Parts: sequence; structure tokens; C-alpha cells
Amino acid sequence: MSGEAAIERALADAGLPTSIRSLRELSGGCIHRVCEVTLDDDSRIVAKMNRADQVLIFREEAAGLTALAETNTVLVPRPLSVGAHGDTAILLMTALAPAPGTATDRAWRSLGEELAALHAVDVGRRYGFHADNHLGSTFQPNTFCDDWVDFNARYRLGFQVELGRQNGLIGRDEARRLEMLIDRLGEFIPASPKPALLHGDLWSGNALPTVDEEGEARIAVIDPATSIGDGWADIAMMKLFGGFPPSCFDAYARAVDDHDRVESRIVVYQLYHVLNHVNIFGRGYAGQAMSLVGTLGC
Repeated sequence: MSGEAAIERALADAGLPTSIRSLRELSGGCIHRVCEVTLDDDSRIVAKMNRADQVLIFREEAAGLTALAETNTVLVPRPLSVGAHGDTAILLMTALAPAPGTATDRAWRSLGEELAALHAVDVGRRYGFHADNHLGSTFQPNTFCDDWVDFNARYRLGFQVELGRQNGLIGRDEARRLEMLIDRLGEFIPASPKPALLHGDLWSGNALPTVDEEGEARIAVIDPATSIGDGWADIAMMKLFGGFPPSCFDAYARAVDDHDRVESRIVVYQLYHVLNHVNIFGRGYAGQAMSLVGTLGC
């Protein structure tokens, strides 16, 4: 089934008009094909496509976007339909209006405040999520835990280290140092930070300057790897590879009350993402991972 025919089937399943005027490829689809679909009534939606066996990942993404949208804090595209049509899996979402020019400093400050509001929403008392999902192409277990240190030891750092060892990407001495850090994890992160709904993969490519329905310049967030954890974990990922101005971080820091051991918490949460890069892209990231370990004295 062609991409356009699969999109028409998905549109019909969502109860939307199936008359497609045009398709435009969008950038940023390093794993999936992403198209902006313009319908004959001038409305626009976004279609994300891959092989039919990838439909579970699209269901995970739709669940994350829905959870974020329901907080009424950050701006996200809303899922319209997800399913497999012939040999193609498709996620249909609302389209975001691109902002003219570069994002304003006010929009970046607003993103910091919106993230603080997201992390302040009451999401219960445990860490994890109601379903496992993926961080990039890596499986991300989200088994609920009452203790944040235990959750990270088992399902974040510990999971990535074991995966790296199985794949031959983490050496014996590196694994020993990483395990030493995991044994001491309670020195670097709190056992019971306020549980917060996390975007989970908030690098700059997942933050898009846009305009909301009221015409206000905003930064929307896309492609989540959602879970419940320490809100500073989202900030750690934002700081890891750059692309966010200081005003965004300043606005977040002013809006939250918890500033205990922020520096070491950020290093731990960044290590999780760098280890994930080791497991996806190879040993080119191993040196950065061990540098972070050294920062914590392990």
C-alpha cells in the first residue's frame, strides 16, 4: 500500500476527510517518515509512518502525547489516530503552526515556566509509567517503584549498563566504575523527589518554535519518551547537547522549589542518555559517559 493510500485509510478511521491535496516531507524524521498532509478543505495534519511492525512505538508516542496534553501545560501535537494499514503503521497528529523567524526569548522563558507547571502536576506517589516505551530505538522499562534511587538503579542506569555489556559496548573496567556509581546513587539523587510527568527526551530537536491557536509565540514539544520521575531529569537532557538559551533554564529554576543537589542529579540523568547513545550509536559516546562518571568521583 502506498503512503498516500495508507494515510487515506488512517484518515477514514479517524473520521476525517480523506481528500488529500498535497503531502510535504518534514525534516527530523531520523527513524520514521514524517509528512505534513494538506486536505482539500485547507486543514493540515501530520502523518508519521513506518513499517507495520512499528505500530507499538506509535501507540507509545500517542499515549505520551495524550498524557502531556491532558496537563494543559506544555504545547504538544494531539494524536488523532494510530494504527497499521497494510504494511504501514501511521500516527496522525494535529499540525503545529511554525513560528515566523527565530523563537523569541519570551517564548523560551515561557517554555521554562510551562515545564515547571508540568512537573508540578499531581501524578501520584510512584515513579515509572503505566506502560513501557522507547527512548529513541531503545526499550525503556517503566515498572513502578516507590523509591527513585531504586528505580534509577534498576530501570535507568542499571538497564543501560547491562544492555551495553550484552552488546559488547561497555568494557569490564567501565562497567565496574558504573556499578560503583550505581551502588552510591543515593549520594547523588534523592530517594523521593516530587513525582513529575516527564517528557523524557527533551533535546533541542524535540522543541519546536510555533504559534498557538491564539497567535502567541510558543515552544511546542514533540516525540516524548514519557515517564514519571524527577523533574530535573528533563532539564538535564536539555542541557546535555545544547540548543536552549539560559533564559529558559532561569525561568524553570525560579518556578520550582526543589534545588537540593541539582548539579549531581543533572549529571546522573545525563549519564542515562549518554549510555543510551552508546547503545544506539556505539562507543563514540563511551568517553563522554565515563567523563560524567568521573565528575561524580567514581
